[in-house]
Amino acid sequence: MKFIIHEVKLWFKGKNNLSKSYELFPNKINVVTGDATTGKTSFWSIIDYCLMSGKTNIANTINEKVSWYGIRFTINEKEISIARKATQKDAASSEVCFNYGALPSKPQENIQIAEIKSILDTEFGITDNLRFPYGKDLGKTSFNLSYRHFLLFSSLTEDIIGTSKTYFDTTFYGKEEYDKALKHIFDMVIGVNDMENTKAKERIKQIEGEIKRMQSLETQKGRAEKKFKSDIFFLIEKLKEKGFVDYSLVIESLEEANFIINEVIANTKKTANNLQLFTEIDSLNKRRMDIKAQLLAIDKYRKEYDAYKRGLNKSADSLKPIEFLNKNLSDQLLESYETKIFIDSLEASLKTIQDNLSKKAVEPLRVTGDAKGLQEELNKVENRINQLNQIQKNYLSEGEKFIIIGEVKNAYEQILKRDKIKPIDTVRLNQLNEEKSNLENNLKNIEQIKFTMKNSLNQCIQRNYNQLSSLPAYKNSQTQFNDSEMILQLVPKGQLFPLENVGSKSNYMFMHLCFYLGLHEHMIDVGQIHVPQFLFIDQPSIPYYTGTSNENIGNDDKTKLLDAFSLLNSFISYITTEKKNYFQIFMVEHAPKEYWTENNLVNFYTVDEFTNGKGLIPSDIYNE
Repeated sequence: MKFIIHEVKLWFKGKNNLSKSYELFPNKINVVTGDATTGKTSFWSIIDYCLMSGKTNIANTINEKVSWYGIRFTINEKEISIARKATQKDAASSEVCFNYGALPSKPQENIQIAEIKSILDTEFGITDNLRFPYGKDLGKTSFNLSYRHFLLFSSLTEDIIGTSKTYFDTTFYGKEEYDKALKHIFDMVIGVNDMENTKAKERIKQIEGEIKRMQSLETQKGRAEKKFKSDIFFLIEKLKEKGFVDYSLVIESLEEANFIINEVIANTKKTANNLQLFTEIDSLNKRRMDIKAQLLAIDKYRKEYDAYKRGLNKSADSLKPIEFLNKNLSDQLLESYETKIFIDSLEASLKTIQDNLSKKAVEPLRVTGDAKGLQEELNKVENRINQLNQIQKNYLSEGEKFIIIGEVKNAYEQILKRDKIKPIDTVRLNQLNEEKSNLENNLKNIEQIKFTMKNSLNQCIQRNYNQLSSLPAYKNSQTQFNDSEMILQLVPKGQLFPLENVGSKSNYMFMHLCFYLGLHEHMIDVGQIHVPQFLFIDQPSIPYYTGTSNENIGNDDKTKLLDAFSLLNSFISYITTEKKNYFQIFMVEHAPKEYWTENNLVNFYTVDEFTNGKGLIPSDIYNE
């Protein structure tokens, strides 16, 4: 992606509202050289801050003197200016000024940070097709891609340039987020559509999870069916033990077992009738007692009635002498009035008794008929009781059997109430397997593409490495980028395995340069649209300088440093001449400009020299 920084500008605090611009040129190695602690390293921090970093890496001594920072750059043939207010109390400012064209003389807030990020996302080629490689229905990848992720490949910072195990300064941008995204984005920038690859892997993982859940449900369903069958046949065995089902009956199918259980439960009425037998016997016993009580009452009545009749006969016998006296001896009785009344009264009583005795005795109740009917009913009740008692003897513990039937029925109902596990959707399962197969085939294709891109990358790194003369011990080694550890390694000629260590910090500085130059060469070859064709390099001379003086570097180290600068110079020529493309390098250095001015390094341009008290902040402002 064509990206050229034209200007870095600082507006200073103070009454005079002074500002300072640093001008850069395309297809050049733009160098700010000078002593230590002059603010050189802060250039990339300022550029990053103006590209909407969420934090600041700018030194406090600089922030204290600056009111606004600004950059002017061209991206995709559009000239854009962004100014951002300096940090306050180490917090990044939200006040931003955005313009197409030149930087303003005095910046004022005119846009929100989110709007600028959206604009830059578009210019860096971050589109929905990239965020949603398989369409919006399947969602984004697991990390939120931003244009800022691609700045990682355009900065070779002081902290990593001489290290053996770190080739990307994720700490500068936000270690956790950038470490997580690094491998995915690296694959993308070398020409593998890794967002598609990443989403495919995520989708395959989702599909495998769904298939696993479906298979787990199928396994659960199998276990549930097995337990259902086991529990049903357990109930059959219980019914056999209690005599409800013939023990010799062979039941093979689950359907037959269910039918028999339902039949036994349906015939619970029989068992209920056995319970009614007890109720009927109890009722008959009560009736028998009632009849016997009635018969006893009738018998008592008869006895009392017979005694009454005997009493009347006895009274009649005792009054017969009165009748004899009246007939035979009346003339001999006293004829007094009282005697006559007494005799007449006795005679009248005798006559009344004789009249009652002469009458046919009629029972006041239908005692004989009632007694006969009751006796017949009693006989029937006792016969029925005897019959029921005989039936009762044929059932052993009928109450217990009824309880067992209730238990079986309850257990059967509980079995039927268990949650039914639906059968797996075979159509859905087939769709998932087919989708997974297609994605895996795509991954195979992507792996082939990745293999090709890695070989191309290694060839580009090797082309730059072959131009060096400062690593004679490793002259014929092959460069090999290890994308598992994200480091560049050397494989000596005739060996299969890479070296674990290549010695000095100087050697690693060269390897870092070769890697970054080779990476950008490869990205230009594949038409990478997300990474700026720009590289910030912070002090390749770090392995050689130990102080502020340019004189404390040995001749051998000067030769090596010149070899590094020559590599950069030839790279710009190669890109502009051979590739007919654009590239810009912005480098800050300890080494003086004579390294390039006296050695015909034509692609170098000295932006400024921070020497003799001069620095990023002009001395008159710095000393205010």
